[in-house]
Amino acid sequence: MGCGMLEQTKKLRNFPKHRYKHGKQTKSIDLVTFKRMVDKVDTLRHKKYSALLIKSFLALLFWCGIRKTEAIGSPAKRYVLPSCKRHSEPIAKVSEAIPGIVKEDIWLEGEWLYVQAKARKHGSREAALMLPVGFPYVDLIIEQWKQTQPKQRVFPLTEWDSWDIMKRLDAKKYPHFFRLVRITELCANPEMSVADICSWTGLTPETINAYMERSGRFIRETAEKMKRQYALKGL
Repeated sequence: MGCGMLEQTKKLRNFPKHRYKHGKQTKSIDLVTFKRMVDKVDTLRHKKYSALLIKSFLALLFWCGIRKTEAIGSPAKRYVLPSCKRHSEPIAKVSEAIPGIVKEDIWLEGEWLYVQAKARKHGSREAALMLPVGFPYVDLIIEQWKQTQPKQRVFPLTEWDSWDIMKRLDAKKYPHFFRLVRITELCANPEMSVADICSWTGLTPETINAYMERSGRFIRETAEKMKRQYALKGL
């Protein structure tokens, strides 16, 4: 394997530069904060993409919590597995091309918008996600979908541009941040079972349990049980 290929692979794996300059964000945002971000899109005046495309893409990530490449797609890329205990030399591999969401992956039925998004990274999502059409900004997703030609991508952004847009809206945020927001919100909801969240996110039960722990759900449930326990004792 030549040095040229390794160098080319390194560049592909490390774009865009300084994408985690402010560290990975762990604090969720509410709908009011998200609204400010969406409203700011009008000030971007992006040369390549319409405000509708950008806003609908943000709305999709916020409500569905899918990975950016599950939405916009990604071409096949070369990458390198560094040397480790299992193999002493770096191994060059090629990732699978991802088609992204096309016109036929979205449809309307009554008060629901269905979004079929194939889970990545060994995940599994068998059914289409469902969004109430009355949710804020879902109307933008619907309008972007209606304007898309058959068999074409509904959100035709590049990975680089999706990062660039996010950084221009909020220097600390990145596309995958919205996945954290949605998973955290689901895990914090006591009405959601592990099976429910696994089905929506495509993640494993082990991963969801870890998110639940970070969300404080188990601590809150334990505190409520202690409160009920000692209330019965008249304390």
